Amino acid sequence: MFQVLPLAHVTNDKKQVTLINPQAVNLDAYKEKLEQAIKSYERRLNLIIWRALSQEERDKFEQDGPVSYMEHKEALLKALEDLGWPVPYEDVMLLEDEILSGLTYLQQASDLQEAAHRHLLVSQHKLGGLSKKRQKGKALDALKGKKVIARSEITGFYCPGTVVRTINSTHVLVDFTYAEAQVVPLKFIVTVGGAMPCPSLQYVFARIGTPSGNDYYVPAIVIATPNTAEAEDKLYTVLKYNNKKEHCVRSGLIKISQTKYAWSCRYIRITHMMDYLM
Repeated sequence: MFQVLPLAHVTNDKKQVTLINPQAVNLDAYKEKLEQAIKSYERRLNLIIWRALSQEERDKFEQDGPVSYMEHKEALLKALEDLGWPVPYEDVMLLEDEILSGLTYLQQASDLQEAAHRHLLVSQHKLGGLSKKRQKGKALDALKGKKVIARSEITGFYCPGTVVRTINSTHVLVDFTYAEAQVVPLKFIVTVGGAMPCPSLQYVFARIGTPSGNDYYVPAIVIATPNTAEAEDKLYTVLKYNNKKEHCVRSGLIKISQTKYAWSCRYIRITHMMDYLM
């Protein structure tokens, strides 16, 4: 799928993408091709699984045609397992990984566009003189003291912390609650606090507790919400990145986009794979 991006260099661990000649790449056209490829893979995966299901299993979804694998992942995998894997598990994971890869590259393309836009803004500020530079400095410090969760380069999980200060237009120094301070890219921090809408069948970072009290957050999909008929039922059920269930209260969920979910899952996989190889 990644071959649709010309004149680009990918690092060996596939974590970073660098354009050799940014002027030669039409990122809008590239993103459009990626979106088409992602939709094609999603349709293919949905159709393959749907055709493999028995009529009894299909009836459970109350739909006439294929359902979204990404939205009904747990139920579909359970159905395939009950049927003896008419579609091999490895084949399903292969297609899912292609979809996640596409979403990752889509995010990277957006990041490249954002970086180019920031570079343009910086140039404009420099032309504006010292007063504009001071205004820019004040704006960058707006994150100072903010409570955030930020990605750990070691595990790929998101951990709670506080922004100490802004390093530059793309990085901040985060004082992690349960670890040493680290410089973290802005795109890998999420501010926390304030009122939050109730997630329903969407992508989230789910807080995971540990015996030592060092909580952290992992990408997950909400698959069940509290039963409104039961006043004491306040737990959401999520399917974590590793296909394991977890029950969380609302305050332990942070809504994210599908792209951030996909990118986070892929980064965790790469990180754990590197640990295994080492």
